[in-house]
Amino acid sequence: MSLERATGVAEGDPHWGSANRDQKARNILECLGLLTELNLATQSCVDIGCGSGGISFHLAPSFNTVCGVDQEPWQRWQEYMSACPNLSFREESIESLSLADESIDVVICNQVYEHVRSPEVLIAQIHRILKPDGVCYFAGPNLLHPIEPHVHWPFVHWLPRRLAQALLGIFAPGKILDSRATTYWGLRSWLHEFIILDAVPQLIKHRAESPKAVGIWRFFRHIPHGVLKILAFLSPGFIFLIHKPDNGGNEES
Repeated sequence: MSLERATGVAEGDPHWGSANRDQKARNILECLGLLTELNLATQSCVDIGCGSGGISFHLAPSFNTVCGVDQEPWQRWQEYMSACPNLSFREESIESLSLADESIDVVICNQVYEHVRSPEVLIAQIHRILKPDGVCYFAGPNLLHPIEPHVHWPFVHWLPRRLAQALLGIFAPGKILDSRATTYWGLRSWLHEFIILDAVPQLIKHRAESPKAVGIWRFFRHIPHGVLKILAFLSPGFIFLIHKPDNGGNEES
């Protein structure tokens, strides 16, 4: 499968670009492969907030079906669907998501929660469409991280929104602070109906113990897993695997 990899903002791409979507898809697949026992080839997948569709496209060969959902259509969708018969896209908002109840095996929600009007509605929709025992890869930024990941400024996201945008308008015209991150504890409180697995500590240990690990990854070999779990609230971003229980119960890992 070969489509030209985007290296920046091209025609039909979002303003943030479409670079490295293949690597992002590999990271998602690595996490699902390491921390679940799913046979992805038999699974249906929905990529919520898929944007121009690059991650959906690179996920498609690993799943039975993949459906990307975004509130606006993108030019690349048709190109991607032509290359992947099992890939489809829908122009729908989170609030009016038309997917049937308990119809999806795996949901991908990657860097989306901070951009929607109501994260609680987003999470409720994920819970609704997932099958019992279904899994969602849920990733997003951490409010406590000092660098705002979208405008790449320190501390600006800790300021009142009007003040933050005024400063950006003066010193960085064209940059718009349009995301609203929360803390580790805030996000976990929104996910209370799911069984929550914090994937970051396990992914760090997995990569640190690789024979190819270099630099800081080798340093992480010496940090106990329990310490990484304690410090997870300081991670620049979160990666949770959230499972919809089939019995209404709730557990945490």
